Formats: sequence, C-alpha cells, structure tokens
Amino acid sequence: MTCRNNRQNEIYDRFKRHSGLSSDHVDLFRDCIVATEHENQWSGSDDSDIDDEDELDLGVKRYKADGSEFTLADVPLRSLVEAIEAHIKMYVGEHRRTEVYKLVVEGVHGIKQTPQWDRVDNPRAKPQTPFSESRAPPKFRQPNHLLFETFQAVAKVSPETLARIRGMIVWRDSQRSNGTWGAINWDTFKVTGGRLGPTEEHTLADVPNCYVRDCLMASTFTCIDKEKRDLVREEVFSDLTLSQIKEYAEIIEGMEHEAQTHGSAKAKKRPKPSKAVDRARSVREIQYRRKISPQEAECIMKQEELLDVIDSTINLAPDPSFAARRMKRPQPHQTLFSSRPRYSVLKPGALIEEGDEVSVPSDSDIDRDCDQVRAMIKILVREGHWTMEQFTRALEGPRRQQISNFLEKRGPLQGKQSQVFPLSWDFFKRRELLGLELTAPPPKPKLGREVQALRGVQSAGRHRGTKRPSLDDLRRPGHSSKKSKY
Repeated sequence: MTCRNNRQNEIYDRFKRHSGLSSDHVDLFRDCIVATEHENQWSGSDDSDIDDEDELDLGVKRYKADGSEFTLADVPLRSLVEAIEAHIKMYVGEHRRTEVYKLVVEGVHGIKQTPQWDRVDNPRAKPQTPFSESRAPPKFRQPNHLLFETFQAVAKVSPETLARIRGMIVWRDSQRSNGTWGAINWDTFKVTGGRLGPTEEHTLADVPNCYVRDCLMASTFTCIDKEKRDLVREEVFSDLTLSQIKEYAEIIEGMEHEAQTHGSAKAKKRPKPSKAVDRARSVREIQYRRKISPQEAECIMKQEELLDVIDSTINLAPDPSFAARRMKRPQPHQTLFSSRPRYSVLKPGALIEEGDEVSVPSDSDIDRDCDQVRAMIKILVREGHWTMEQFTRALEGPRRQQISNFLEKRGPLQGKQSQVFPLSWDFFKRRELLGLELTAPPPKPKLGREVQALRGVQSAGRHRGTKRPSLDDLRRPGHSSKKSKY
C-alpha cells in the first residue's frame, strides 16, 4: 500500500523535475488536482450543491471520512497521469512534450508510454544520415552550443557569417507542420514563433542535435575554404573516423544538391497559390527574400493577385471624351530656388534633373480613364522591364497600400480621386512623348537624338530663344557653349 501511494508522489516529482515549469506553477497544479479529486470523490452523484463556477479553495486542508488528510497519494494513478498529460500538452513546448511525458511515466505499469495527443513530430529530429547522431557516449556528446564554439574556433569565420549560419539553422527548424516558419530579425537573427508557439522565442537549444550537425557539415561547403574543410570537419565531428567524415560529407553534399535541384525545378514552374497554406508560404518567402516586414510582404502578395485579374487586353488608345473632363494634375516638386531631382521614366530607379527628360505640358488633359491606366501598370511590370517597387518609387508620393487600393477598383471612373491615377497617367504620358512603348527596355546611357530634340523644343518654348545649357553640360569638364554633336 505504501509503495502504491509513493508512486503518485514519485510521478509528481518527475513532472516537477523535467517539465521546466516553475515550482510555484507545479505546486499550484498539484493543489488543484487534490482539490478537484476530493470534490469528485466526496460530493457523490448528487452535485446540486456544487457550483461549477465557484473557484476551489486551495488554501485549506481536505480530509477523508476517517479523519485523515486527503493528499496527492489518494488521487487515483490514472487520474493523476491524465491530468499531467493534459498539462504537458498545454504548457510544455511542442518539441519537448513527448520527451517530458515519457520521463514522467517511465516504468509505470498500466499507463501507456506514448502520449495520446494528435501532433506531427519534428521531422528534423529524425537522423537523415548514419552519422547525423553523435557516436560518442551520451555523457561526452557535444550539445549544440559547444558544436558551434568548436566550429567558430577552428573555422575562423567572421561573427556576421557565424550569426547568419546560426540564425538560418534556428529559423529552418521553426517550420510548422503547415509549412510556415517563425519570424526572423535579419539584424540579430533572432527567431520568434513557429512550431513552438506564436510568441515563443526559438533558440539553438531547441534545435535537434542531429539537424545541427547536418547543417554544420553543409556549411563547410559554402562558408569554408576548400583547403581548410578537412581540418574543420575533423575538429567538429571528432566522434567520427576520417573515412566516416568523408562519407558523411559526401552524403550531405548529395542531399544539398538534390534540394537545390528540386528547388530550381519548383521555381521554374511558379504555381499560383490556390490554397490558404500555399498563399501563407508565398508571403513568407517574399518576406525573407526581400527582408521586409510581414505587412509589406502581404501587401506585395496582394498587389500580385490584383494584377492577375486586371484586364490588360482593353483598348489603350487615348479617349477624347474622357479628355474633356479637366482634372487637376500633379506639378513637379520645386523648392524656393530650383526643382529637386525626380525619378526617370526611362531608366528604373535613376534620378534626373529638371529638363533632362520631357515633361507633360501643364495645360494637358488626362486622356485615359482609370481602367486604361491600371492595364498600363500591369503591362509595364509584367511584360516590361520595371518592377512594382521601381514604378512606385517613380511616382514619388503614393505608398504601396494606396496603389493596391487603386488597382483593386474596377470601372473607368473608379479611382479618379486617388492621387495614384494622375501620377500614373503623367508617368505613362512622359514615356509616350519620348516614344517608348510600355514594354520597351531602358535606353542606353546616352540619350538618343529624338530625346535631345524634344528637350530642345521644350527649352525653346519656355525661354523663347536659344536653348540654355543643361545641368549635365554645366558639370562636364571643359564645357563650352557650343551645341553638342548629339
């Protein structure tokens, strides 16, 4: 009898020792179990006097019918284990809860040694090669942080490179069963969220040791000079013989090559996300590839989806009936003394001075409707040589969300109040005046004769005389007032 009663206390002590929870937390949990079981046993089948909403008084002792104290030893073993199992599932990290449960119930007869919760084990915890797990005796095996210390000491890589290797290992291990990852800070490589929970910090200690070993072996190919690789491998994987290290390296190299080949094949197909999981994965890939916030990645994904449904086959010819409606157009940004540089409509991302490219006359009417402008944006970024980021920057004003709101609308007049509409029209009109099609590539560094002629006509129209030298001419060494041969 004494042995049976001691079993409950032994299981509780194991749970307290291995769960990683605070002593106060576990002690409160024990008191709740005792109080709940006492109520279940002594309230009888008639529970009319028990209010389920009343909190149990955990600060008092409870007694059995014989006057002795009701303790944890009086809680049925199966009830205790079921309560501990539910508590582990709720409060212990996913990567540890199976291990904790097995340590708690090890050797207890009549209790299942495998937990019943429905989850997928971390696939990275399964060794992928015969050498992924250390072959040293358990007490001599190097934990993750010592593996990294050894790698750093012998590899002599920069702190930035080491932080990147470490961060990418942790981030990849944060992958959830639905294919999404935690969030990574690209400055500190700190990972938050993922398979451990939405707010949990994911650290190197949370990564399976066999996965860390595989990743470090892979890093010797990408981050270590060829003449130093053998030395680094011998120090980091000191539990293996030279022939085993060589075989281990060949296996990992083959796995990396296969993964890259498979990834390249998938990238060429570029299937459009059709499910919520695929869309979330695409958004996350955009976030980490461009090193932007989740909100920005979501906005970029939304813009791509909006461009997909825009009809780019409509007639893009100027509409005289629409041109009759005079609308306020944006004017060039000017300071007190001069105009500041603006973005080119010829070369993505290039800054130009006032007069370097043609401007639309201020008395011009907007001669295309909103649907036409949206179609021109789609053609420019999908079939031309511009990205949406470059186009947004060239508009000099609207934010990405404002452009998304404009692209989302349908109808010739829907979106005319947005500043995106006149700014986009001005952008395309300037390209049109320069004789560039929507899909035309950026011109070569030297401007063509046609562009120079347009600049000359505009200069003469504004100043009623000979064209004044441009800023480029004034800055050129050995400048003279003679007309350029171009």
